[in-house]
Amino acid sequence: MISTESVATRLEDARDSIHASTNDLWSAWTGIAADAAADHLDRERKSDTNISYELREIASATRRADEDLAHAARVALDRIAAAERAGFTVGDGGVTAGPDFTGVYEGEPDAAAHWGMIQDALRVIGEVDDDHARRITGIVSNLIDVTPSPAAFSPDEAAHDWAMLTDGTVTSEDLGRFTTNLAAAGLDPQSLDELAKGKVVTALPAGAFSYLENLYGEAGADGVMELQQQLLADGSTSALDARDSLANGILTLSNEHVRDVDDDRGGWDRLPQDVRDLVGARPGSAQLDGYQVPPTLSAFMDTLPPDIRSELESEPGAAATAHRNALADPADAAYIDSVIRGREFWDFVGTGNGTPGAELGTKLVESAASQASVLDTPGSGTSPYDTIPITVGHAGESMLDVATSNHDVSARVLAGDLNGDGRTDIQRDDILTPLFTHAWDDGGESAGRLTNWMTHEIGDAHAAGDPARADRAELAALHLSQYLSHEASFDRLMDVHGENTSSIGEVNPGLVRAFADGLHGYIPELVRADASGAWKEDNLDSPNSNENARRIFTLMATDQESSAIFGSAATAFGRYYADDFVEGPSYLGASNAGRLQALLDTGIYNAGREMFDDRARIDEFVQQRREDTFNTNYTIIRNLVALDPRLSGTVGLLMDVNSTSIRDTFVPAFDNPELTPFTGDFSRYSAPNAYNLLENAVGRYGLPDDPTIVDDLRTLGLLRSDGTLTYPSGDPSLDKITDLADRTLETHGIDFSTFREHYIDAYGSVAPTTRESSSPR
Repeated sequence: MISTESVATRLEDARDSIHASTNDLWSAWTGIAADAAADHLDRERKSDTNISYELREIASATRRADEDLAHAARVALDRIAAAERAGFTVGDGGVTAGPDFTGVYEGEPDAAAHWGMIQDALRVIGEVDDDHARRITGIVSNLIDVTPSPAAFSPDEAAHDWAMLTDGTVTSEDLGRFTTNLAAAGLDPQSLDELAKGKVVTALPAGAFSYLENLYGEAGADGVMELQQQLLADGSTSALDARDSLANGILTLSNEHVRDVDDDRGGWDRLPQDVRDLVGARPGSAQLDGYQVPPTLSAFMDTLPPDIRSELESEPGAAATAHRNALADPADAAYIDSVIRGREFWDFVGTGNGTPGAELGTKLVESAASQASVLDTPGSGTSPYDTIPITVGHAGESMLDVATSNHDVSARVLAGDLNGDGRTDIQRDDILTPLFTHAWDDGGESAGRLTNWMTHEIGDAHAAGDPARADRAELAALHLSQYLSHEASFDRLMDVHGENTSSIGEVNPGLVRAFADGLHGYIPELVRADASGAWKEDNLDSPNSNENARRIFTLMATDQESSAIFGSAATAFGRYYADDFVEGPSYLGASNAGRLQALLDTGIYNAGREMFDDRARIDEFVQQRREDTFNTNYTIIRNLVALDPRLSGTVGLLMDVNSTSIRDTFVPAFDNPELTPFTGDFSRYSAPNAYNLLENAVGRYGLPDDPTIVDDLRTLGLLRSDGTLTYPSGDPSLDKITDLADRTLETHGIDFSTFREHYIDAYGSVAPTTRESSSPR
């Protein structure tokens, strides 16, 4: 509100200042031209007045909405407080009698009446919010209508700007003009947000693309780099703003989803040829023709960035050897020079906040994969790095950072459909395998941005009512899962550098965490508990098979943090499945919970068996990884509750899951390897499963009417003094917890033995116990 009014005030002040100044300056100017100028000024003033009016209307409407919503919220809170003063407990599912409830006095509202009043108050909040949102939307629409369209660019604008900036002196006026032009040819924050969501943006004035194309064409990649360094050295706010706009302009020019008012649009072909050459360069490719190695060592060193130069200078004779070898093999030198220049260029472009076009993005990913392959073939006699011993760090990362800001790029790469026509046009392994198995300087974080977005994206898409984005995210998660679980890919990722070598979690932990971030929201699909979206039930595993899902859980277990992400998500979905069973009448909740638990257990065990040969070390790894996995992450669960509508009504997910007792509730550690589900001993799972069912049952139906059971719940430590359930601290008797929970569940018509039967059968379908098989895998 205050910011909007401030904008209106500044606009009015500028309008009045311009009008006063022109009246003073033009007092002696008469004639036809003077009359035309006065008419133009008057139209501008009226336009500014209309814009200012609408801005103040937005501020006023926002203030009224804030006041009305605050009042409606107070009414709802007062009604909740009234119910609690009467001895009731208010929860997401309704109003129930609290532990010290003594009854309702005659004429006073009962639980149902209190809940009705609370629901009415909450409904009013929604209606008030909707009403004010419609009103503000209408005012914003009026503001758009009265805002004049930006002026079109003249054909020679770009050439003039570039000449102005390269004439040896750059004044503040020059910077102001340049920044204004770049801003006019760029995108505002709302347009950038829409573009990031895959929407088409039509916000640019006529001639914007010609301006950008001519500007960057005049400059070329080297000219852009020289200018951005000059702006960075200047350090003033206007210079830094111009530098940001310079970086964003490249991405705007490349993006097929950005259009101007005449439907002219961006794209790969509009980028300068030397920028496209930087992306397309491969060892021996035509893009490298024409490169000449500097003839002297000092000139050669001057072409290198500080980090590479420092490394060569730190080793006696290294610089001279590199220069001598470059002179002897200019083709290899040309390739390394292009890698260095590309790294510097995309590092700079990545400082912007724009989104690349899909074609630029996919080509950048291809180039990063190619560079990783070249880096991983030294010693073969065919690598440029065999000829010229220069280490170019972080080259691929800079390209991946730019490319993956467009999720459409990531979705296309994961599908093997680079041109987005719905047909596979590459072997995705040719891109993903070198990207995933290269030992990255950043631990795979940049490469991981190809895969870390799907869980968050599907939540945002559902909230925005955007099924196309939700389907894109879901299919990307499926395609990643298909790649990771393919036998050849899985074997390579478990032994990255050859048989009996380090796993992917050891080589690129940041990459595995990105896998977990992207996939943990799709655990129901991995468990085959959800086939409602684009990922159908048998897309990953054939019926009655869980082999591919087991491989994915195994990969997650190779890294501590990734295993914890999957464990926390499994906690959330496991409690949802318990609630599903409590709600009834289907037994699928029990089966899904058992299958999910088995995937977690076998994933951890298989990871240990793949990574170690010694039985003692395997057992040690399994025990430690279980503790890591089930030390539940509150943030993961909270975010899942927000992102997945299935979880929003599940009882107990927002408890203090960092406490040891609660962690052990979800899945206890097995101190004795002989007493695990693999041996058919499920006793350690009975208590936590019974407790999860109990908590959901009480949340839905309240405490039982039997006072003996309520007293027993308190005695065993399952019921707090405030009437809420808690898992007993210390080392309680598991049999007692199970028996008491079972008795409590029976009062609500819930049969725990049925849950246990379906749970164990589903667990065994994934990980046959040693009663049936000698190996859990």
